[in-house]
Amino acid sequence: MSEMIKNNVEKLADEELNGIAGGATRNYLAAVDVMNGKYGNGEERKRRLQEAGYDYWAVQHLVNGLAYGYDQVAKDVIAGKYGNGQARMNALSAKGYDAKLVQDIVNGMLMN
Repeated sequence: MSEMIKNNVEKLADEELNGIAGGATRNYLAAVDVMNGKYGNGEERKRRLQEAGYDYWAVQHLVNGLAYGYDQVAKDVIAGKYGNGQARMNALSAKGYDAKLVQDIVNGMLMN
């Protein structure tokens, strides 16, 4: 895991414990935990996430994006390489990315 993501996760975890972080951030943290093996695999992962109060599909969507390199695309978005607003969504979609997924990852990264 990159140092930037690790630092953001630690800060977000502190905010989550204090009730500051929102749903997207909470899912992002869970996705990072999934990638670190905290929730297991397959049906076990699904069950454990649901028992912990997460929307399994929302978390798994973020896991898939992070696993397939969307974290780098999100960093490029933060750096301004894809513009803003609808222009950003269009540019990401034109390159074949799931624009909403990228934005969810960006939101998770920026919560610091």
